[in-house]
Order: sequence, then structure tokens, then C-alpha cells
Amino acid sequence: MKQLQVLFSNEVALEDDRKMRLDYFLTEGYLKSDVNEPYYGIRITKNLDNLEEFEEVSGISCSKEIVLSMIKKFSMNVVTPIHLVEIVDDLVTQGS
Repeated sequence: MKQLQVLFSNEVALEDDRKMRLDYFLTEGYLKSDVNEPYYGIRITKNLDNLEEFEEVSGISCSKEIVLSMIKKFSMNVVTPIHLVEIVDDLVTQGS
């Protein structure tokens, strides 16, 4: 069973005066039901005009600290769901 925990939320004012909310989640799951070590991932949810859009990358790392660091960077840089997969791929490839 996967668990979600909201860590950060940003409200962004758009050029047309609408407000967009971005929520950054830590996900926790298990690859197999008989394995006790969790793996961590990220979900970003965008709420705009009563519509919700999200993207998720599961199984980034078994290190909670690495994934928490990524989520903090994403929140500080206002990363949206559409860019999540590409940026995670870049960070994992670079070893950050």
C-alpha cells in the first residue's frame, strides 16, 4: 500500500490573476509485499480553476533523505507536474 504525505505547498499568482496551487508529496511504497524496506517517490499536484493535474515518480530511492532533498528543491523552484519526470531523470543521472 502506498502512502502520501504533503510536505510543501506553493500558491502562485499567474499573469492573468488566477491562483495556482502546487502540492509536493513524499510517496512511500514497497516493491514486494514480503520486503520490509520502503522506497520513496514524489508526486506533484497542480490545482487551477477547480481542475487537478498530477504527476508521480515512484521508486526513486530507498533513501528518504535523498527524496526529501529533491522535494525541497522542487518546491523552492516551483516545479510543475509536467516537468517532474524529466527533472527527476536528470537528478538521478547526475547522482544528486
